[in-house]
Parts: sequence; C-alpha cells; structure tokens
Amino acid sequence: MQDMDVRDLTPVEIADLLDAAYLADQGEPGDAPDPATRAELADRLGCDEDLRAEVWGAWRDELISEGRSVSDAEYWLDVEFAQPCPEDWLAEN
Repeated sequence: MQDMDVRDLTPVEIADLLDAAYLADQGEPGDAPDPATRAELADRLGCDEDLRAEVWGAWRDELISEGRSVSDAEYWLDVEFAQPCPEDWLAEN
C-alpha cells in the first residue's frame, strides 16, 4: 500500500488497515500498510482514545464475523502496535 494520510480515513477504513497490518505481522500474505502509514496509524491510535475505541469496535466486529481470535488481536493492538502518545510519554518521565 502506498503512503496515505490516516486523518482522512473513517474508523472502518482504519480497522481494515489494522487488519492488514495484523495479518502481515502474523505472516499472512496481503497488502499491508507501508511503514510510514503504520507509524502514523500507531501514533494516532495511541493519542486518540475515542478514535481507538471506534476503530476497535469495527475491527472486533469483523474478527467475530470471521471467527478469528478477538483476544489475540486486542493484545497485538494494545501491546505490539499502538504507540503511547508523546504527551503521555513526556508526562511519565
């Protein structure tokens, strides 16, 4: 996938990108987001809790409908993918 501005995407479109990134991280073939898009997405989801909740709701519904593991995907999103907001990081240090 080419570099894109995730600010222009809906929560459902972001959920689709997350799913592609997740599958790529699991070794599945597909059209995963490029590194710049992944970084922007991880930063945005780390800083915008409301957006993250909307995106997670859309992605969770997709995972459930496909019979895939919700808990594995949620762990990946929370621990491996989304980055802490820089403001939060500065407050902790």
